[in-house]
Order: sequence, then structure tokens, then C-alpha cells
Amino acid sequence: MKTQKTLSALLCLLLLLSFSACSRDVPAEERIGEIRAQYQQSEQRFQADITADYGEHVHQFRLHFDSANASIEVLSPDIIAGITIALSESGTMLHFEGAVLDTGPLTEDGLSPLAALPMIVSQWKDGHIVAAHYETFHGISTVVMQTAISDRVRKFTWFDNDTGFPIKSELFDGGTLILTIAFEGSPLFDLHH
Repeated sequence: MKTQKTLSALLCLLLLLSFSACSRDVPAEERIGEIRAQYQQSEQRFQADITADYGEHVHQFRLHFDSANASIEVLSPDIIAGITIALSESGTMLHFEGAVLDTGPLTEDGLSPLAALPMIVSQWKDGHIVAAHYETFHGISTVVMQTAISDRVRKFTWFDNDTGFPIKSELFDGGTLILTIAFEGSPLFDLHH
């Protein structure tokens, strides 16, 4: 009986190790393809902390993104909390107590910090993938997707390799980091709030 339990435990361990080895042997590009398919077939709802670096000043936001309702709600800073951003093909518009405001550009291409989040989600689904690789981030096994948004703008997203959930995204304009997004569940989420 003791031998049978030991043998069963050993077989379970071998199966677990073989599964882990197989997942590590999958090329990063293939894993990104699996994650991409996951996002193409589902709606996205999550919170994210955004840090937009304009060079002379830095702005921080906490947003709730809801692709099903084509909207983003500003959760912080408190001064603009409650603003809803309606997403459309033509861009983003802010709606708050009857007022409509445009957000200012962050890149030379005209991308605003609040428009960046839906653009990044769309990049997960069908952006031009430039590179993919595996990386450990704060002790989490991740796979990194790099996409080219334009000639100047590049996006990197770290996905949890096991779940496919986003951990962090970074946006670079001409090689300069201009935007960092920490997604709910990331070790960086709630760092500045």
C-alpha cells in the first residue's frame, strides 16, 4: 500500500514536471498567439493605474476599462473621478455633467493618455507584433509582446504566462518611455494610490 501511494505521488510529480517543461518549450511567439486568441474571443473589464510622463510633468490616473460598454471610467485622481470616457472609432470624448472635453496628446502622433488604454487592448488583439520573449517580472513568469503602433511608437505588454492576464504595459515614443500601465493584480498596481 505504501509503495502504491509512493508510486502514485511519483507519477503525479512526473506529469506536473512534464507539463511545466512543455509550457516552457513553447516558443514565445506561439504563446503570444494563444493569448491573442484569448483576447479576440472575449470582452475585457479591468482596472489599471496609468502614469503618463510629459517630460516636464507626470500625470497618474486609475481607470476602469469596459470593452463591452465601450467606455472608461476615471476612478482617480479625485478631482476628475466619475468622468466617463466614451470610446468610438473616431477617438475618445470625456463626458462629465453635460460637459465634453478632449484629452491632450502625449505623442507626436496625437495619442492621449486616456486613449492609450483602449489602443493597447486593441494591440493585444490585432497589433503588428515585432517581437516576443519570456521574462521573469517580480517573481512572475511572463511572456512579453512588443508591437509597433507607428514608426515612432512601440508598445510592450507583460502577460502572466500561466493565465494570460496583463501585468504591465509600457509605451515608448522615439525610444522614450512616455506611459506605464499597471493592471489590476500586478505587483505594481496600487503602488502610487
